[in-house]
Amino acid sequence: MFAQQFCGVNIISYYSTNIFSQAGASPTRALLASWGFGMLNFLFALPAIKAIDSFGRRKLLLWTFPLMTCFLCVTAGGFYITDATARLAVVAVGIYLYVIAYSPGEGPVPFVYSAEAFPLATRDLGMSWAVFICWFFNSVIGLTFPSILTAFGPQGTFFWYASWNAVLFVIIYFFLPETRSLTPEELDRVFEVPMWTHANKKLQQLVKVARW
Repeated sequence: MFAQQFCGVNIISYYSTNIFSQAGASPTRALLASWGFGMLNFLFALPAIKAIDSFGRRKLLLWTFPLMTCFLCVTAGGFYITDATARLAVVAVGIYLYVIAYSPGEGPVPFVYSAEAFPLATRDLGMSWAVFICWFFNSVIGLTFPSILTAFGPQGTFFWYASWNAVLFVIIYFFLPETRSLTPEELDRVFEVPMWTHANKKLQQLVKVARW
């Protein structure tokens, strides 16, 4: 749930009109561009209805985060372009591709995964804390974004959130096991394994691939 906020999606959602305006859009075009962001978020979340079970939670996240990292870097780089038309085009493409990558993966998966991570006896309490964490950090990023934007400019701000996506990808790779198609009893056994054991197993797999 922390990752769901610090991937940066809601800073774009909340401040998209301001972001597009800084990229060179007129007020009307900025509003239309913001509408496009929301529509893409909705449309590309639909494939997750099937993919979250057929493709898997972990795979969706591992596919999502590298792409979001790249597209936030594209967005940040777009603000260095001096030509207003080209700058707006690159920023819009970066943001739209970012939300296309986000919607089927990091959008729905955290809510499903959080529910599966807790035993049945404490699932209601666990999900209450998970949702609290989600919206607490939503408040944090919403309140701090204007200050970060003022201090570092749009380039630095988007590179900052791109860095978070890269870090979160590493954390997910090492510490999040797959939970697709598992029964509640199987989920309990999966999460009984210490996370460091899972991380060590993934590290050994990487070492084998590197040696090969």
